[in-house]
Formats: sequence, structure tokens, C-alpha cells
Amino acid sequence: MKRSRPTTTSTTGTTARVLTAVAATSSALLLLAGCGNGTAPASSTGAGGSAPAALNGNRSVQFVNPLPNYPAWRAAGDCMAAEAKAKGVEFTETGPTGQAIDATTMIEQVQSAIANRKGAIITLPASDAFTPLLQQAQNAGIVTETFYGTGAAHTGADINVGLDWNELGELYVGEIAKLPGEQKLGLIASADTGLGKAWLDGMEQAAAKTENVEVVGEVYTGDDSAKALAQTNALLTAHGDLTAIATHMGTVTQGAVSALTAKGLAGKLAYLGNGPDNGGREALADGSAYRLLLQDLCTAGKDGLDAALARIDAGRTATDGAAQFIQVGTAMGTKDDLQQYLDEGWH
Repeated sequence: MKRSRPTTTSTTGTTARVLTAVAATSSALLLLAGCGNGTAPASSTGAGGSAPAALNGNRSVQFVNPLPNYPAWRAAGDCMAAEAKAKGVEFTETGPTGQAIDATTMIEQVQSAIANRKGAIITLPASDAFTPLLQQAQNAGIVTETFYGTGAAHTGADINVGLDWNELGELYVGEIAKLPGEQKLGLIASADTGLGKAWLDGMEQAAAKTENVEVVGEVYTGDDSAKALAQTNALLTAHGDLTAIATHMGTVTQGAVSALTAKGLAGKLAYLGNGPDNGGREALADGSAYRLLLQDLCTAGKDGLDAALARIDAGRTATDGAAQFIQVGTAMGTKDDLQQYLDEGWH
């Protein structure tokens, strides 16, 4: 199985590595589906042992999960909870109950965590409103950690868990470059700003380094599954010489596969999707998809929790500069190794 480097940490983050908070609202972990709202009841694991004096004086952690009912985010939360139990740490998880991010509910839950003086708060910054809120938490002596935030200075994050977009582009393009002959690549992004632009830039830079892959066109769906079919058709119509299509969104797969099937291109044109959900697993199994992006969310969840605890225990004050960066491991799953990745907690 070919993977990117394992989940790693560094003391600084860069904007090339991570998505913007605004883009995260519509593309959390690149894997959104459906819609809905509401608040999930909190779940906790009890702490054991004495709490060392650090920051505001406790080793409690609250994870405000953006999509606790979505498989990928469910895995991240479960792995955090297991790590917290193993470390004897009080862990609480909350989040919206539906299949779409509810930023208002998440903000209310972060505010509650601040009021309850948690030792650390972990969340996805689902809108610009999270920046002052996380800064408020820092001022209260609470460690703050974001998943897929910017990691930039003055965004309220002490730690950021995310992706290296240049590396991700090389992972995608590397799989396409393995195919014989000249490859004409079409890209389906959420938008040409924010997360979408970060991914597009990474893909174009990676393609420029190869001898047989050329990016010839791109379309945008706003991470709306209802637009995937039409936008895939538009891409195919505008570029009749396409040999491959890639996307960073799990919401695209069903529409893209339908478009390819209708034109007799399924299994002939290489489709690189995101994740096993929303038809991804089935498309890979029947050959409609060439590769699926997978992320090591379980390890990322554990490493993120451990980093927050380390900061609490060290008594470190709020980060002035860029956040400590923890990179999520990524891989391109194939028909032969997908199940092995899933068994190991990848999504």
C-alpha cells in the first residue's frame, strides 16, 4: 500500500498545508454528505489519577465534532475517546446530529466548553466566528486545537491537524502518471477559492513536474452532490480528450460515475475520488473508480489528543505564532487494498 509520510508534527504551520476555515464549512475533511441539524448529546469517558497543574489546572478535553454521525468523523471521535480512556483523561464529545455542519450549534458547544473551563477544546473552525471564540478560550487558559483550520497566527489555534496540499497533489498525480501514454486530467473542485484553490494549486504543481500528465480543465460544485452529475458532464463536453478526472470531494463520486457510465467511459477514463462513502467503495470494486483518497483519521485523532495533553501538562501558554502542525496521513486506496485500510481505521 502506498501512503504519504505517517502523521507527523512540527512546531509551525503554513497556509499551503491547510484549508481555510470558511471553506471548511462546506468541505469538512473533504467528505460531507446530506443535510440536517440539531445537537448530539454529550458522551464522556472518566478521568483517572490526579490532574497536574497546567494552564487552567485540569486535563479535561472536549471535542466539538462537526459531523459525529458521518463515518469519517465518527472514527476520529472514537479514536480520541479510546486514547483519552487509555491516558486517564476526562473526554467529552458533542456535535450536531445531522449529516451537515451546523456552525451555530458548534459555536454554542464551544462556548459551553469555555464556560465549563475545559483543559482543551478540539474542533473544526466551521466559520470565521470561530477565531475570536478560540482566542477567548486561549485567554481563559484553555488549549485550542483545530482540525483542518488554517493554522495561521492569530486564528486562535495552538495546534492544527490537517493536510499538506502539495504532498496531496503529488499523491494524486503520481497515481495518474503511472498510466500509459499522455494523460489529460480534468479536476472537479469545490471552488477556485479556499480549500478548492489549495487543492487545485497542489494538483497543478504536481502535474507540472511530470512528463505525461497535463491539467486541461476544471469545474466547481460547491461540494454539492446535486451538481456533480452536471459538472462532470460539462467537463467531459468541454474536453473530449480527457483520460482522467480527479476530485477532493466525496460528494462527487455518485454523480461522476453516473456521467461516466452514461457515456460508456466508466472503467476506461480513470476516476480518482475521495473516500469509501457515497458510492466510493462500490465504484472502486466495479472498476468505475481507479483510486480513492483515504485518510488516517484514527491516528490523527489520537495524535491530536496527545498533543493537546502534552501542552496542558507542560503548562504552555497560548500560541503567538502559527499553530503546531500535525499532518494527517493520506493514501490512494485500490480495489485490492481498500479493505485493509478500512480495517486499520482509514476513511
